[in-house]
Amino acid sequence: MKVEALKKSWEIKDVAYADRRKIYQLNVKAFWDGEVNPDKYYEVLEEAWQLSGLGESDVKDLSMPEVDQLLQAILSAYLGLEKNADGD
Repeated sequence: MKVEALKKSWEIKDVAYADRRKIYQLNVKAFWDGEVNPDKYYEVLEEAWQLSGLGESDVKDLSMPEVDQLLQAILSAYLGLEKNADGD
């Protein structure tokens, strides 16, 4: 599965239904009741990292804000939130 982030294409692992459900549930908890829980937000980003199959060598030249941007793109891909080019 490919994810576009930081002007680069990243190859990440596809995930099974159970993993997608788990990451979805973590994401819901991070944004519960209209409030952002930073601890839970970073928990869901770390889960996205673990599922992605990327390693330290993939992100060694990135700043921490850039890593967060990448992880948010990965999370969006796993949750099916990215938009297709044709608008669907």
